[in-house]
Amino acid sequence: MLQSLSTAKTSDVGQPIAARGIADRGAADVRNFKYSIIVPVFNGADKIDELFRRIAETFDSRNCRYEVVIVNDGSTDNTWEVITRAAATNPQIVAIKLTKNFGQHPAVLCGLANSTGDYALTIDADLQNPPEELFKLIEPAVENKLEVVFAKFTKKRHALYRRLGSNVIYFLNEVIFGKPKDLTISNVRLLSREVVAKMCRRHTPFPYINGLALQCSHPDKRANVLVEHHKRTGSRSTYTPLRIAQLVGIILLNYAQLPRVISNLGYGTAWFSFVLTTAFIAKHYFLSSAIPEFTPILVVLTGCCGILALLVGILASYGAKMAQSVSAGANYEIGSIVKGG
Repeated sequence: MLQSLSTAKTSDVGQPIAARGIADRGAADVRNFKYSIIVPVFNGADKIDELFRRIAETFDSRNCRYEVVIVNDGSTDNTWEVITRAAATNPQIVAIKLTKNFGQHPAVLCGLANSTGDYALTIDADLQNPPEELFKLIEPAVENKLEVVFAKFTKKRHALYRRLGSNVIYFLNEVIFGKPKDLTISNVRLLSREVVAKMCRRHTPFPYINGLALQCSHPDKRANVLVEHHKRTGSRSTYTPLRIAQLVGIILLNYAQLPRVISNLGYGTAWFSFVLTTAFIAKHYFLSSAIPEFTPILVVLTGCCGILALLVGILASYGAKMAQSVSAGANYEIGSIVKGG
């Protein structure tokens, strides 16, 4: 039953959940659990009040316990003032201010680490993903004890460069994290408390939330649910082509085995070069074999290539060890925490 949801094709995802082998939504008592809504925000002051209001209306109408963990990721506008003003009268708000802009993924990880819900839901502050849609993720997760539920959008309202970047990132998730081709990942997701705990125990200087979620969850306990995606209004997106390129680099350098591959390639090339150089020298001096005039030059070049390849291997190994040592440090730094009430 779970497999039919987690591997549903695009045509299946659009059907009612019950029609895809999932029990009726009404059977899931979502009131038995507490939910943490994690919201990273950077310069989003114009949307904060509406975001809080719509989240409250959504969860209060279901009589569900919840908290909103909003992480101010180094905003340069009055976002923090708007957040703290709202927190002064709303006990469900946990406001976290980072010391500088660390990026979306470290901000989300910070929110997860400071959440207390049985389930955590991540959502952007720009309201492109309506808070009213969150129960589409909650209900199948509660009913079927899923660990991860990714939102799949009916129609993405992103610019062309973002869609192209998403395709590259999807490919990397398949190759590096073993993401099934028919599982769509997104920044709107539900994570069980167990998965959140595992993700927070992973030490990496550059966290990638979807990759960590895939690494820390069971393949049979993932799912997609179809949700709405609205056009962005107001403040401009900070998800630029440069940010997409940086995310691709983070995935390749921190989660792929690229340093190890480069290291092994360097060592292998070095040994081959040294063996070839030794063979040329032995053939000339010990076997008294006549060799062409250009052979000494070839021997020197081969030896130099071997030395360079060895250096590449050493540097790649050193880089990998440095990354491991750096990973023990913090990937975000909290300036202050304000709890509503």
